[in-house]
Amino acid sequence: MSLLPESKQQPLAQQAIEQTTARFSKRLLILVSGENESVIKTELETLAAEFAALEPVAEVRWRIQGNQLQTFYNEMFPYRFVLLDEQSRNKLIAENYQTFEKRALANLFSPVSAGKIELVDDPFGFYTQLSQRQTTDINVQISEAFLKVKNADTPTYLMLITLNKEPYSLAVQKIIIAALSDQKERLKKLNLTVQSSGMILHAAAGAEQAKSEISSIGIGSFVGIIVLLLIVFRRIKPLALILLPVTIGCITAVAVTLLIFGQVHLITLAFGAGLVGVSIDYALHYVCERQQTSAVSVLAKIFPGLILGLLSSVLAYAVQAFAPFPGLQQMALFSVVGLVASWLTVVLIYPLLTRNDANRTLPLAQSLFRLRNKIPAFRFRALSGVLLIALGATAIITILNGTSQDDIRLLQTSPDSLLQQERSIQTLLGTSSSTQFILVKCDNLEACLNKEQRLFPNLTELRNLNIIPDFQALSSHLPSNSRQGENYQLVQQLYDAKLADLYGKLKLDSVKLQSSLDAFSDAKNNLLSSHTWLSMQSSEAWRDLLVSQEINNSATIIRFSGHLNNEAKAAIGNLLSEDSDLVFIDQVSNISDLMKNYRMQVSQLIFLAYAIVFVILFWRYRLQVWRVILPPLMASLITLASITLINGGMNMFHLLALILVLGIGLDMGIFMTESAESQYTWLAVSMSTFTSLLAFGLLAWSQTPVLHHFGLTVLIGLSLVWVLTPMMRKTI
Repeated sequence: MSLLPESKQQPLAQQAIEQTTARFSKRLLILVSGENESVIKTELETLAAEFAALEPVAEVRWRIQGNQLQTFYNEMFPYRFVLLDEQSRNKLIAENYQTFEKRALANLFSPVSAGKIELVDDPFGFYTQLSQRQTTDINVQISEAFLKVKNADTPTYLMLITLNKEPYSLAVQKIIIAALSDQKERLKKLNLTVQSSGMILHAAAGAEQAKSEISSIGIGSFVGIIVLLLIVFRRIKPLALILLPVTIGCITAVAVTLLIFGQVHLITLAFGAGLVGVSIDYALHYVCERQQTSAVSVLAKIFPGLILGLLSSVLAYAVQAFAPFPGLQQMALFSVVGLVASWLTVVLIYPLLTRNDANRTLPLAQSLFRLRNKIPAFRFRALSGVLLIALGATAIITILNGTSQDDIRLLQTSPDSLLQQERSIQTLLGTSSSTQFILVKCDNLEACLNKEQRLFPNLTELRNLNIIPDFQALSSHLPSNSRQGENYQLVQQLYDAKLADLYGKLKLDSVKLQSSLDAFSDAKNNLLSSHTWLSMQSSEAWRDLLVSQEINNSATIIRFSGHLNNEAKAAIGNLLSEDSDLVFIDQVSNISDLMKNYRMQVSQLIFLAYAIVFVILFWRYRLQVWRVILPPLMASLITLASITLINGGMNMFHLLALILVLGIGLDMGIFMTESAESQYTWLAVSMSTFTSLLAFGLLAWSQTPVLHHFGLTVLIGLSLVWVLTPMMRKTI
């Protein structure tokens, strides 16, 4: 979300998202199941002790201590007459007083009644109702002080672990995952099953996948590039020369980006480094040409191609700066600075570093040139022109018939087994880590609570119709001051109508009656403030429902316990449509929309880049400009059509990879045209293509969707460019 333009960001919405996310990110849920409950309870204590001893663990909850119940009583009992549940409130409004009289008698004679609470302090059992609905929002009950999951097929108990560090830390992952694996193996021998859920599990799975891919794809591509360069040049110095401008370009780009933006986004570093990789063209072009040209004249000979290559690439990448997204603007700056720094390194430093080098013959240059000449050349004739137009039209139609792949869930990297376990636990606990919620914005907290309360009946109706899942609202636990006052008056009416009758049926004297009236009167001014509520231990589970209570900048959230489908979203949209201060937030949809906007922006910028480059190159090559522009253009269209057939559509990462295809394709056409089809130039541009294929094309085998999409596009696109460019050569 930080990549969005500042004007489009909603600080309160972002704060609410962060609070909702934080509720899950540092938590690890463990469910222990088995047939023998006594064994489970014994092992839970051992399990808790093992995790509590770990340095990254802040807290382990697995049972309710006696003092916790007493603390809840001390905190909440004074507010029993003003914190009414919706059902009790509706019955009081309807003057359905018989219900409360029956409840009072049931509580009095029940063997599991309110215990230490004196009848005179709460004759109608309002505290009992309050305690039953305030404890938790998950499907768990207290069983002999243990947290037992309700309605599980086999006895299942919950343990909640809270971390004191971020789950993305590799050190934290190593400690927690190792301990969890050891405990699972230990409990398995006791016929106990352990299920776990938490952000750290997904983060650890991603880290493990990254390590594996770095070891295979990353190291493999790096070694492949080194071996390829050594095979061609058979010396270390050319290898060092070729890597030098890329390194300088990346370092300079990072420095300037930090200077301008203050930070470098990971996406900028990942894809920007790829774009700067185009600069290897300049180095390869110089080094290859130097093998047959003297140090004095080499730069003058290739300078027109170098300057045109730089100018066309810089303009192609610079158009991203016109997008209203800071992310694309940052990528544009990174790429342009990196390219210029690499180009200057080649132009200013290479003549000094290679002035004493002897000319050499590169056998591979002749072999590649013979292979190139076997590729048939394209001639503009009626049949070939029709075939070219038909190919382009077919590609465009295929692309247009594809569907967008912007849904962020398509980029999910967690293994299926982990996702299945996550869903199983969410089903058992009756909750989810959904970031779908309603943001309620007002000038002050009292107004937010009142607005929630007015919305509550409508949401309850949708829930009762099974259109939306259950939800939690701050006003259910912290009613507005006006609502608390109303609740007290409703209880006052109940007391006036039924208290004397109740005490008469119980044969209690007037002293008891007066004591109850006095206790009720003493609670009249006990309104629960937000500051008092936030200081209570019993409010911990609900604090993230309060986003802000600043004057003129207050906000709360109504959180949903499950996923909202399109019908639910439409119903909520209709409910909120008349109030701009009620905003439905769906983080998955927000990020997906962001991806869609980026995709559309990148598409437009690629078209603009081609238009600008065409104008510039037309000034240089006139009617022969098609020989330079057509290979990357056709390669891009065929690549996108192929991606659409393979994946059903494209996303932003496919298009970002096309910028790399455009850059290398333009350089290839420009250098070949400027050098009059020199065999050493063909070696240089071929080496540039092969190294890029090794560096980025191998990512097509990555299990990480983002890298896979980028790599697959580069693999297809650059392979086509390498074939299409010699097809557009001049023939005698």
